[in-house]
Amino acid sequence: MKNNHLWVWGYVLPEVPGKMMFVNQETYCSLETGASYLHADNVVYMDSTTSVENLNDNLFQHVAAFKQVVCGLDHADYVGAAEAVSRFSLTHPNVVGAMLDDFLEEHGPSRNMTPILLREIYRALKSQNPDLKLFIVRYSRHNQEVLLPYLEYFDVINFWVWVSTDHYWRYQYSDQIWELGHKFNKEIMQGVFVHNYGESWDEPIPMEMLKLQMGQIGGNFRNGSLSSIVVLQNGWFCRENHREQLQYIKDYFEWMLGTATRR
Repeated sequence: MKNNHLWVWGYVLPEVPGKMMFVNQETYCSLETGASYLHADNVVYMDSTTSVENLNDNLFQHVAAFKQVVCGLDHADYVGAAEAVSRFSLTHPNVVGAMLDDFLEEHGPSRNMTPILLREIYRALKSQNPDLKLFIVRYSRHNQEVLLPYLEYFDVINFWVWVSTDHYWRYQYSDQIWELGHKFNKEIMQGVFVHNYGESWDEPIPMEMLKLQMGQIGGNFRNGSLSSIVVLQNGWFCRENHREQLQYIKDYFEWMLGTATRR
């Protein structure tokens, strides 16, 4: 089964319109709608981050048709959440893994996590389904050397650039991606922000920064340095002032995939 390796990160809305985590107004765009708009085959289902109780068919039915789903881990109980995802995957075969957000981020809930605890999470995730993968979120500003003691206990690095700069994307990004791939021998899922979380609560990513980074990301995806690309997050997709950015991302993906021959 072919997969375009594009993902959308976000939340399923129980009611439309509705409130959504990390979005400052009501939104009309649920996760399944946003992913369908971008023609993404896969989704990162973050509803389970707020509670493992959200691993239920009432919400999950809306993403059941996607080829792959990664479920967010509840920060309140990483091990218990990993066990819940593992059990849930037995009856929901498109669940392929779990996302540990903000791994070792200096102000985040996992900032003091030890390799022993990550090993417990990893084993819990694979307890019922050994094929599941553990994804960890890392930012470009982090010292990635701290991952060395943890390497046995995760499968994919979900990589993000919190504040985009011309210098980083032109002169550092590709080198950092190459180094990550060769030093740690892990798959890399590259994140794309639609909203400018690093600098403003009200504004999208500036268009010049978006165009610059999409070119760099697209090139690294085509040459195999990136295994996948994920866009965050669907709650902003219906916002008028994010329309130009979202349409550019959609058009870029259509061009990138539509002009690459796969045999």
